[in-house]
Amino acid sequence: MVGKKLLICLNIVLLAFFSGVYSAFANTEMKQGERFVDVPDNHWAKSEIEYLAARNIVTGYDQGSVAEFRPNNPVTRAEAAKMIVIALGQKEADASSLPFTDVDSNHWARGWIARAMQLGFMTGYDNQTFRPNEVLSRAEMSKVLVEAFSLASKDASAESVPVFKDTSGHWALAYINRLYYYGIAVGRNDQFFPNDSISRAEFSVLLTRTINEQFRLPLPELVYNKAKTNVQGIVTAATLNVRSQPSATAPLVGKLRKGQIVNVYSINGFWAKILYNNQLAYVHKTYLKLRNVTGSPVQGRIIVVDAGHGGKDPGTIGAGTTEKVITLAVAKKLKEKLQKAGATVIMTRETDVYPTLEDRVNIAKSKYAEMFISIHVNSAAKTSAKGTEVFYDTSKNANGEESKKLAQFIQQEIVKRASMVDRGVEDYDFYVLRNNNITSVLIELGFITNPDDAKKLTSPQYQNIYAEAIYQGIIKYYTSQ
Repeated sequence: MVGKKLLICLNIVLLAFFSGVYSAFANTEMKQGERFVDVPDNHWAKSEIEYLAARNIVTGYDQGSVAEFRPNNPVTRAEAAKMIVIALGQKEADASSLPFTDVDSNHWARGWIARAMQLGFMTGYDNQTFRPNEVLSRAEMSKVLVEAFSLASKDASAESVPVFKDTSGHWALAYINRLYYYGIAVGRNDQFFPNDSISRAEFSVLLTRTINEQFRLPLPELVYNKAKTNVQGIVTAATLNVRSQPSATAPLVGKLRKGQIVNVYSINGFWAKILYNNQLAYVHKTYLKLRNVTGSPVQGRIIVVDAGHGGKDPGTIGAGTTEKVITLAVAKKLKEKLQKAGATVIMTRETDVYPTLEDRVNIAKSKYAEMFISIHVNSAAKTSAKGTEVFYDTSKNANGEESKKLAQFIQQEIVKRASMVDRGVEDYDFYVLRNNNITSVLIELGFITNPDDAKKLTSPQYQNIYAEAIYQGIIKYYTSQ
């Protein structure tokens, strides 16, 4: 009886102390081991609410000799600020310089809001308001929890794919997906209801799962099987190692065989991220022919365009000009066409300079190139020699077979579009071909020593035709199986 009277007295004192203050956080804090009368044993959030209450992260409302939690009440921005600050092990901050016009000096959450601002997980609005009494939406809750507890991305590309059918295009999609992949938040009937308010019970559950992994749900697999990736890779090597991380020293998780097709979700340097046995894994992109499923076939492809010779090395000379001038003119036109189609074009030279053969190969490797196109002009002792030919190498180039395919497509296009004599394609170990492992060709546009070819080689109109033919050959290569 004495204990009951003491409890009633304490409740009266606490109610008097907090009278006139808005929000649940102005009421007496829950004591460890005490139950909320409106959170019975069978309440779906009971364990999480009691976990937070025992740590004074959430509080209840005193109703005489009992305490209520009011689990269905919505959480306000001010309440969320206080709960998260406490959960982070922080205290109220000096709020003397808090700029918000709607958080006056007597506001119960002023110090908590100031700390939330300092920690960077909540901000105000452009009109110098914080809107402390505005309810928190489920989308806002996702962002606040992710940023407050620094939940790192498990994979940015997966987080861009909606897990819930009502989050497509939503500003908080990545935050919502991140909570989902951490086993913190799930939706209902394949929906997340991002714009709905979040109740005190719901917030308690999500906050508990965030700070204590024992409460989390089983971690779901990244939904790459549902993801729309635009890039496929066709394996070009006899076998291709699949690794757990983007490193040649990472554990081997499997092998792919020549001709297998994989979806590529991202590329970092030489490493392509793929899905292997429903797990994220990595392969060296040198041994993949990368194809865009839709849109421009060369969008995102890294292509080196090498204008032969240059600077101190004029190349072959004839018809009042030099090889280095012609190759640079065609290379620049090809660059323009490829870039317009979305390719990343690396030029080995754009002016009259001379990169060594080694320099040209090193440029391709340093830029993680996927294709190498070297442009040249031919010459012969006999002026009757004429026509176009394209070279590739299978002696050392790991993508020799792919290089041959590209050579054939380019050769066909030049012969057709520029009405050139067809000298065919040839396997030959030029330095820039044998020292590259990517798909690489060397094109001899025509003979500067032949009058008919020379007219075309020195014509700006035909230089554009040559560039268009090479471009179309590249397009056909990427669109072929």
